[in-house]
Amino acid sequence: MSADVQWSILGWIWRNKPDWDIANSSGEITQTSASTDCGSKRKTIAKKLKIFSVLLGGILVHLTLGTVYTFGNITPYFTSYFRARHVDSDLRYADSEWVVSMGAMGQGMSMFLGGFMYRKLGARITVLIGSWLQSLAVFMTYFTVQHSFGATIVVYGLVFGLGCGIAYAVPMAVAMKWLPNHKGLVNGVIVAGFGSGAFIFDQVQTAYINPDNLKPDQTVGSDKYFTQDSVLDKVPTVFLVMGGCYASMQLLGVILLDEPPDQYSERQSSVQSEDATEKEKDPLLSEYDKPQLVDEFADDTEDIIESRNPGDHADTGMSVKDALKSRSFWTLWSIYLFNGQGILFISSLFKAYGQTFINDDLFLSTVGSVSALFNGSGRILWGYIADRFCCKVSLVFQTGTFTFLVLSFGLTSLTGKTLYTIYVCLLFLSFSGNFSLLPTATAKAFGQKNYSIIYGLVFSSSVITSPLAAVLTQTLKGSIGWYGMFFVVSGFSFLSLILGWSFKVKREDGQDV
Repeated sequence: MSADVQWSILGWIWRNKPDWDIANSSGEITQTSASTDCGSKRKTIAKKLKIFSVLLGGILVHLTLGTVYTFGNITPYFTSYFRARHVDSDLRYADSEWVVSMGAMGQGMSMFLGGFMYRKLGARITVLIGSWLQSLAVFMTYFTVQHSFGATIVVYGLVFGLGCGIAYAVPMAVAMKWLPNHKGLVNGVIVAGFGSGAFIFDQVQTAYINPDNLKPDQTVGSDKYFTQDSVLDKVPTVFLVMGGCYASMQLLGVILLDEPPDQYSERQSSVQSEDATEKEKDPLLSEYDKPQLVDEFADDTEDIIESRNPGDHADTGMSVKDALKSRSFWTLWSIYLFNGQGILFISSLFKAYGQTFINDDLFLSTVGSVSALFNGSGRILWGYIADRFCCKVSLVFQTGTFTFLVLSFGLTSLTGKTLYTIYVCLLFLSFSGNFSLLPTATAKAFGQKNYSIIYGLVFSSSVITSPLAAVLTQTLKGSIGWYGMFFVVSGFSFLSLILGWSFKVKREDGQDV
């Protein structure tokens, strides 16, 4: 169903593209209006195909990068293998969170590096290096999982995350160059692939490792583990299967990525009072069609975004140095710092929590796959909301919803499968907004020129939030239990809500971006 959502969006883009601005072969932004001239029609079709292929390439790459969300599904097999095969007999689910935390940390460390590599090496080489580094880490986990939990943290965690971070922002940066007036939608469509990766690969993992739907047969405290050889024997080789799938999809996605010509200019829509009403009605009208942006909290006038005049190029925007001086940058950075606690906890341990009152491994894996649909389609939804409304309203709504859902997640144990399924899906739907709203807010606040670097720096907060999440879970879960952890992580997300309310980057006319 997630694939259906993405294909529907791409189909909508195809059908509606004649009214959008794109770069032509000479590097100018033109409107692809209908023409009776056959040559013009062929050019229009070629332009549509190019936009379609770039978006499809970005989605394919992000489907593999987003397999970080399969960790919540593979954790019970992964942890059970270490315990039963005496690699680390005392390992607990709380300890296993170090793998996904180090992955997020690696992603935060390398995302801005991907921005620099993109400038020097171009989109295709940068994405291929990053994505194949991730696939190499998955292949290498076949060896580390059989010998050392520490080595697995480094390879399947840190190295996996480093590769993911290098490749992550580049497909979005390329797509926004083709469609500069629709940043929220473009970001939403591509990162929908990131959120949907688990929809495919959760099922691949479970079908390969536990095709007979065996139940965990060992209980230790409130946690349950597998000891059956028919399940555990397949844990190492599943990483070879996944690594091969990832590398193949990544190569195809990289081939489809293509940048518009270097020299092109943006068409500036007239911002006149007579079409103000139309701008309010149309959610796809560009922030580039509006006056320049001003950071209310800037220390000086250098924090003003360069105006988008008819002669400006698409690569205008605030410098990295000026962005780091602005309060709005640190607001976005801190939002991910705090909201990331809940995201890491829920995405990595939702299945382990479900096992405490649901004895059906196939059902829990299916819930993980269905929730990936909500994670993927939610990114498109939040991208639309960011284009339709201001970033401040979108951030407050997203963090507020996530805070409430995490705080009340413990109620699901009272009713069983139905409410658990609803909650997991809504949790993934709500936190997916983090990965549409923050890149969109970054692009709107700081411009396109240094987007991939600045967004990488925003995401660098995961270098702190990831190990913090692992330490808190490892330290507190044993004493305060699942319900206590839900309360703690929801408190962090509430801080993100407050920060979202304080995000006040405005246009010159005083309206929030």
